Amino acid sequence: MTDQTDKESSGVESPSQKPLRKTVLRSIAALPTIVTLMNGTAGFASIHYATKAGLGNAEGLDNLMIASWLIFAALLFDALDGRVARMTRQASDFGAMLDSLCDIISFGVAPAILMVHAVAMTREIPDFEIFAPQASLLGKAVMVIAVIYLCCVILRLARFTVENAPDVLHHMYFQGLPSPAAAVLVAAMVLLFGHIQGAEEARWLNITVGSTLPAATFAAAILMVTRFRYSHLVNRFVLGRRPFSHVVIALIVIVAGLVFRQFALPLAAIAYTASGPVQTLWKKSTSKPE
Repeated sequence: MTDQTDKESSGVESPSQKPLRKTVLRSIAALPTIVTLMNGTAGFASIHYATKAGLGNAEGLDNLMIASWLIFAALLFDALDGRVARMTRQASDFGAMLDSLCDIISFGVAPAILMVHAVAMTREIPDFEIFAPQASLLGKAVMVIAVIYLCCVILRLARFTVENAPDVLHHMYFQGLPSPAAAVLVAAMVLLFGHIQGAEEARWLNITVGSTLPAATFAAAILMVTRFRYSHLVNRFVLGRRPFSHVVIALIVIVAGLVFRQFALPLAAIAYTASGPVQTLWKKSTSKPE
């Protein structure tokens, strides 16, 4: 009796105990799964266009632009799959795991590769051959930043999967910069780079964007694994009943963004990325001492 008790208390399985049965997945929610897979497909397509040949000419620039827009397409599918699952009451652990796996492709691998190839196109920087054996120190730093970004995306998604709950109340704020927002920051800056590329009067802007893109990617990577609080823009400011003035302001912002989209997208991405630390510092500076 004493030996049996000791075995149970020590966690050693006795011969009479049955092994735990594995969970067998017999059915899945078809519609949310298809939408989530479209997210991963858009991410794969973005990688394809970012790595296509001809990155040193106009065709290569067009490929980078397409790759950037495909990240925005992945963002759209990522926003839809969870909402479809909750609307149809088909949210599940399988869906959350599948979503994280697709997000690693679309918001982890794709932006990292896009950043590397976009910086490689900035030929104005001397001795900037990332893929050559005699790669410069700057080229090696870009590769290191890309790896750090990818690792931070994986860590961010793993933490989110563990801490996430399917109800809407748990989707009002994010702990740390969301990986889709980090990917949008990279894609928006690449779109800005493509817009000003080739303009002789804006040559210094080409160099600036090509130099600041790795820095912005690194900052986004670090912010993803912090605990800074970021608002869920759709759930907090779009869904539900809002004042009439709120709708008018939102309409003006949307129209202005469409007209000046080349500059509005990167500015909006930078503003959202900075909102987490800025809000935290503001609250600390304005809070009254106890």
